[in-house]
Amino acid sequence: MQRLVLAGTGFMAGTHVPQLQRIEDVSVEAVVSPSGPEPFLDRHDLDAAAYTDTATALEKSDADAVDVCTPTHTHADIVDAAADNGLAVFCEKPLARSLDEAATIRDTVRDAGVQIMVGHVLRYLPQYAAVKREVDAGAVGRPGVARARRLSPFPEWGSADWFADPDKSGGVFLDLAIHDLDYLRWVWGDVDRVFARRTGDGARQHGTVTLRFANGATGYVEASWAQPDSRELTTSLEFSGDEGVVAVDSEDARPYQEFTGDGVTVESPVAEDGYYRELAHFVDCLENSTAPDVGIDEAMAAMRLSLAARRSAASGTPVAPAEVDA
Repeated sequence: MQRLVLAGTGFMAGTHVPQLQRIEDVSVEAVVSPSGPEPFLDRHDLDAAAYTDTATALEKSDADAVDVCTPTHTHADIVDAAADNGLAVFCEKPLARSLDEAATIRDTVRDAGVQIMVGHVLRYLPQYAAVKREVDAGAVGRPGVARARRLSPFPEWGSADWFADPDKSGGVFLDLAIHDLDYLRWVWGDVDRVFARRTGDGARQHGTVTLRFANGATGYVEASWAQPDSRELTTSLEFSGDEGVVAVDSEDARPYQEFTGDGVTVESPVAEDGYYRELAHFVDCLENSTAPDVGIDEAMAAMRLSLAARRSAASGTPVAPAEVDA
């Protein structure tokens, strides 16, 4: 039995709990929220201890790991407390607000000898996993262009409006675009250059990022917190090469499509929830003492792309991710 402390009672914690409840031999032992987690416990029918302070919860709970579903600016302190208590960590993305902060987290968990996994969930969404599998198998041929969109209303559900404070959330590039930047890098490898633009009013930002991959391909990522409140989250992804195209689109009834010289393939590989697959992988790593797919180095590489995009948007010039060091 793997016993977890859940840090946070917001949107992501509410997303995780139903999936954790489906995983065999997992128990949520305690839930932490500064405002008191009791309404959350009732809402999710959780029989868990309630705490308002994470350090106290980690000290008093007989837990194996902590699931960090709190605002980004709180991650470092929670991971530090988990490491002090010898607990493994699942941490939602982005890992931190800066590479310096991420490096501190890296050193903390390595010194303590505890595992950490970072929640880059696109790698576990069935339709995105299908794209990765087919691209790796040569479905598109020589890499050409990758395009990804992630368009959303502003996330008003963040407690105390923390998304609106770039010092806490990192803004649209670090919090939202990082999903697709991580995924494109996972599929097509390292990026040599990033050029980004940002428009919008205050926190309601719309960002675009152009990537030059080391393999010669080009990538485009569009991420928006500036959509009307009436519009649901909309996402799409496409990889094209000299032999074919694979694509997914949240607005299409056919979520996965492949276009090659042999014709068109349409699939619906969405039977399993990506958050379930991600958290089940973390639990499996705990049970078998194996390294997770998305560890600290992968998380920092994704951050590096996001921070390069933010720097490029501010300067109006291309940025080499390798030169981003803070």
